[in-house]
Amino acid sequence: MPRLDEPKREHRPAAAAGALPAGHGGVQIVRGHDEPLDATVRTHQFGGVRVSLVTGGPTELVRPSRQIDPRTDGCLRVCRPLSGGVWVFQDGRHGSVRAPELICFDSTRPYKVVMPENFRMVDVTVRHRLVGLTAAEAEPLTARPWPGTEGLAALVSSLLRGLGRHGREVETAVDLLGGSVAGLTAALFAERMRQVAEDPQVARQALMLHIQAHVRERLAEPALSPVSIARAHNISLRYLQKIFQEHGISPARWVRDERLARCRAELADPALDHLPVALVGERAGLYGASHFSRLFRDRYGITPREYRRKRGRA
Repeated sequence: MPRLDEPKREHRPAAAAGALPAGHGGVQIVRGHDEPLDATVRTHQFGGVRVSLVTGGPTELVRPSRQIDPRTDGCLRVCRPLSGGVWVFQDGRHGSVRAPELICFDSTRPYKVVMPENFRMVDVTVRHRLVGLTAAEAEPLTARPWPGTEGLAALVSSLLRGLGRHGREVETAVDLLGGSVAGLTAALFAERMRQVAEDPQVARQALMLHIQAHVRERLAEPALSPVSIARAHNISLRYLQKIFQEHGISPARWVRDERLARCRAELADPALDHLPVALVGERAGLYGASHFSRLFRDRYGITPREYRRKRGRA
């Protein structure tokens, strides 16, 4: 069997490259959309983003169609090898990567991920909602190697390498980075979509991903508004409203929902219980305790204080 580190790497059919070396490894049948690898050694969740540092021996992850529940929200997973290689089979394609490259796969469709040798990698799991993509829209991104030496891919690859080198600080690092992990990942997906297609609809989707990444990094700014967002991306307010209307929502409503989702994620995190509820709102750009409480109750049917208290009793 050819090795991944040979000078010339080819995309080979699954029948030729999908098996583990004889006498090595095991197979993990993946049943949940975001099920971690059995070999995961450290993981941390921030809202809809999970970062895992994984070390293990030769392994296959298999997600058969019979295990996929279409009613459950799916996610995209980005793998960044630190040592060893990763092969991904999905959507009729096969991609193989080694450091500093990246590769992704989608949990809503069957896939196989193979680590053919001892490996160490960072695995980032992001809910579709956080990157503004549906499962169908993400299909052009899967099982395609992304060079980790240029553009946004280099920035993301370097960030994930840093998390891998300082594994004991993964939890602290993810807390500090917060929504930036999702924002950078969304921006990376947008860049990749421009590279794989020139369709006007894809271009609008790429712009949408850039806008969403821009907003998530600036949720705490009181001046954030549809007007400021349109100006930052050199488009008219009317065009901004048009591309959001394609997703069935207005820009202002989407920003508000993102702010409330950020607050709910922080209220659900025991590590942030020392923050007053009003400050949680301010960190997401919702100023005024009563205003924040009213918006949160309208969205989730419960006040922020009650949500945190209820989580504490669970």
